[in-house]
Amino acid sequence: MESTNSTITEYVPSVIILAPWVIWYVEGAALQIGPWFIGTCVELFLQGILMMQTADFFSYKDPRGQSKRFVWLVLVLNVLCLIKTAQNIKIVWATMIANYANPDVSLMLIGVDWSHYSAGLSTAIIAVYVQAFFIYRYYLLTERWYICVFMSLCTTVSLVAAVLVTYYMPKILHAKIRMWSLVHFVSAIVVDTLITSCTAWHLQRRKSVVQSTTELIDRLTRLVWQTALPPTICVIINAVVLESRPIELTHMTFNIILPKLYAISLLYTLNSRNDIRSEQESAGTTGYYITTDNQRGTMLSGSTNFTSGADVSSGGGVTSLKVGEDRQALSGFGFDKETNLEVSICAPYPF
Repeated sequence: MESTNSTITEYVPSVIILAPWVIWYVEGAALQIGPWFIGTCVELFLQGILMMQTADFFSYKDPRGQSKRFVWLVLVLNVLCLIKTAQNIKIVWATMIANYANPDVSLMLIGVDWSHYSAGLSTAIIAVYVQAFFIYRYYLLTERWYICVFMSLCTTVSLVAAVLVTYYMPKILHAKIRMWSLVHFVSAIVVDTLITSCTAWHLQRRKSVVQSTTELIDRLTRLVWQTALPPTICVIINAVVLESRPIELTHMTFNIILPKLYAISLLYTLNSRNDIRSEQESAGTTGYYITTDNQRGTMLSGSTNFTSGADVSSGGGVTSLKVGEDRQALSGFGFDKETNLEVSICAPYPF
């Protein structure tokens, strides 16, 4: 019987001649293609978290109907994030599947395929969308329009810089791309830092002798830092990696996951408001004990009404409690300026 080995055609490997710059691209695939793949995998995981946060938001039943005011905000945010996810999947498919054996085309996609060179712009749009919400919240909290105007200018600069990066990307103008990318990241860092620090500082300086107000403000301050740190740290790492390794695409990993971090921070903020409401409703809070000097004072019921700036005095160790200051401390989070003391201090967190 004839050996089967003689019937097997001798294996002849394919010979592909690559240009020098394509050889650099292929040999450095871990740093040129890998970031797209890793970033998309993490981004898909974060998209799942975002969908769970969205489901949590819509599952909350607010008897007063105040949560409905943010429905369109959440819906638009989810649409933008789904578009971003689809864009990332398209990029990975075109780079790793469609042009698997054609590295010349894969290398040039960054300059000829819109889904590639607009990746930074789509990230910036979601970031600005979320930052605008937090700027709006800060305005309601403080009514300091001049600070909000400066924050808005920084977000505008960030968005314009992202547009210019998208414009120069097909032209392969590396110097301008790098310059405007840095402007974009620095502007985003400035906005995030201002929003977080100014909001936290304003909350802390509005602490009062009312224990319930102080506890709520401390909780809101922690929430401000918890929601702001992940996207801010990601932007900083993105900028540092881009400046230190400009030829590689390592920074794209952080650029891809950044919009999901912004979106989750917004949804987490809204859901935390609902959690506080649920806690108070389950506790049946209709009034609150006022404390000062570690002594329990008089309990004020929901029927007690005060106008802005009114004082409260009682025989329980509470003297000259300025209700107007407590109301102002929380008005940016949705508390009415002319309402009863119970609503001013104990009302759920609307943002």
